Amino acid sequence: MKIQYKKAFLFVLISTMGIGIVTLSIAPHYNKNENVNTNVPGKVEPIPTISGSPVSVTPYLPTIVVTPTLVPSPTPFPVYPLEEDGYPAITKLLKEYYKAKLNADLNDFKRCLTNPDIAPTEDQLKVGAQFKEEYKKIKCYVKKGYQDGTYIVFVYYELKFINIETSAPAVSRFFVTTDSNGNLKIFSDELDQELDDYYLARTQDEDVVKLIEDTNKKLEKAEEKDAALKTFLDGLQKVPTPTNEAS
Repeated sequence: MKIQYKKAFLFVLISTMGIGIVTLSIAPHYNKNENVNTNVPGKVEPIPTISGSPVSVTPYLPTIVVTPTLVPSPTPFPVYPLEEDGYPAITKLLKEYYKAKLNADLNDFKRCLTNPDIAPTEDQLKVGAQFKEEYKKIKCYVKKGYQDGTYIVFVYYELKFINIETSAPAVSRFFVTTDSNGNLKIFSDELDQELDDYYLARTQDEDVVKLIEDTNKKLEKAEEKDAALKTFLDGLQKVPTPTNEAS
């Protein structure tokens, strides 16, 4: 698989593309220039970007469910359906990624990335994990990329915060590729414009929009059920997002 690296791939590491509390955390596509904070639960806009590191823009916040912005889909390339639980190796990779984030284990975190040099510092990981107790019900929804060995992954999970009874549903987006040794990794380098546009456009696909909408509804119900969760998430939304901070 040959990918040309020209444009920084916007990546949301607390997942990454925040969908709902979720994100389209777009996760592993890390970029410091992500335009949306996907670490905070709640309805947000498009997909956040993380600059050079697999941590969320606001390290300690969960990702967000986003209402995607319409983006024209490149026509020259095929668009594949969203598949549920059909890629155990991808699920294993993402579970390892979230475990490393939760434990602030920098070495394990780096092993998940195509470019370990893009990883956040151990201190950043610790900040990101300080309010989190567990990533529950992790499920991967996968679209094959138009290049062999590439996958666009939307990860659904429910984030349990310390001292908050109800977990917050979220979705994060990742770009996963196959390295020269045949190992799956979360892409953490740069993408050329064509591939980046294709990746972003997939958030507008009907099956992905439905996943985002369903997650937003679950988040709304969770907040209605637990006032403490809503208060906590509302507070996170108000926290200023540091400039150039990895999520």
